[in-house]
Amino acid sequence: MTFHPQITFSVPGHARAVIPGSPLWQMPLSGKMGHNRQKSGNKKTIARNISLQNAADAFTVGDYFLAARDFVIRNQGQMLYEAVTSLAENCGRIVTIDICLEKHGAFYHPLKITVNTQRFSPLYLVLNGAVTEPGLTLIKTEHQLLGDMSGKVVPSYIPRIFGTAKIARVRREAAFFLGEWFAGFSEFHVTPTSSGNQVAVWENDGEHVLITWDQAAGIYEKIAYVLTAYYDIRTGHEIYPWHHAAGDFVVNFAKDAPLDVRLITVRGYAPLGEMRQDSFAPGVKLLACLLFYFLNLTLRMRLDRLDGTGPLVFLPRIVLDATIKGALKALEHRAEGRLGRDADTLPAPVDLQPAFAHFISGFSREQLMGIMTNLMDVWHPDAGEQDLVQENLFSHCCRICKTFEAV
Repeated sequence: MTFHPQITFSVPGHARAVIPGSPLWQMPLSGKMGHNRQKSGNKKTIARNISLQNAADAFTVGDYFLAARDFVIRNQGQMLYEAVTSLAENCGRIVTIDICLEKHGAFYHPLKITVNTQRFSPLYLVLNGAVTEPGLTLIKTEHQLLGDMSGKVVPSYIPRIFGTAKIARVRREAAFFLGEWFAGFSEFHVTPTSSGNQVAVWENDGEHVLITWDQAAGIYEKIAYVLTAYYDIRTGHEIYPWHHAAGDFVVNFAKDAPLDVRLITVRGYAPLGEMRQDSFAPGVKLLACLLFYFLNLTLRMRLDRLDGTGPLVFLPRIVLDATIKGALKALEHRAEGRLGRDADTLPAPVDLQPAFAHFISGFSREQLMGIMTNLMDVWHPDAGEQDLVQENLFSHCCRICKTFEAV
């Protein structure tokens, strides 16, 4: 079957398709196409919000679009068609494809692929792409990790992947992998308001919806649940790095659907730090590694940036309470065998959750503060994060001790 869909290129906030010869087409890809939502929460200015970092950069937005096009049509669009049919069986011929440059990240330039077929429309995929050496390396790593972790937790909270390839353009090389786009899910961040900081859920039309902290607690509880579900209790492997400010988690906060979250990226999966094999007895070592993971989780869950790119903020105590609740629930579900396979290891101990709660209750506030201070030497927070954590560490540890003191 001949593969000749109509292909268009677009940028959020730009009313017309981006075509060869247009100003956006000629812009260096190293420009930052930022979501300037710190005051208005509006996405409509994105096309005018480009600042150049390196005007001599050889890879333009147009080059990147053409590389993405070459990726989706390679081999008569076989990879794209297989991805689309996994979303909607018997979808028929692919009629149109829109390739939208959503944003610029530190390593990736994600594209939203909107596909209309003979029988279904629209269907959405994500095409993560990179053109720099760090990004090219990360593409390969992340594609491998997402494939390896597929099915580790059921239901899955990470994207399905459909394939990867490198595309050579005249000037240099781009790499892409095609994955699942979480339709209906949105980014969210803390935002300043006249009554203090609140959580804003960013809508697809560029506007945002403010929610209460009681409502937001459900989001953070589910994030802690997801990260702990993927934590390997036998080896200490965890998903890291991740950051709220990077928009790594997205939320479905629709009124007609249960609250849910997804993790859109997995950049690494390894133990937080090395531990001597003879440091603890096997059962105690499992709990000790889990303690390090858990304490680090409670700190990182409280770090965000206003509107994703602004000043660092330490999230309120309700986020800590939600984190503890979500993590303990995941441990309980892991012990009950409700999360799928556990990295092909032995089943989790049936008393995992109460045993861990009892274990952590034996630590004083001062001991917890000492452990967390050492943990920061492992994950190397930047100066702002370090200062923010130190300012709040005492009250943070007091709350943890109070939560577990009755165990």
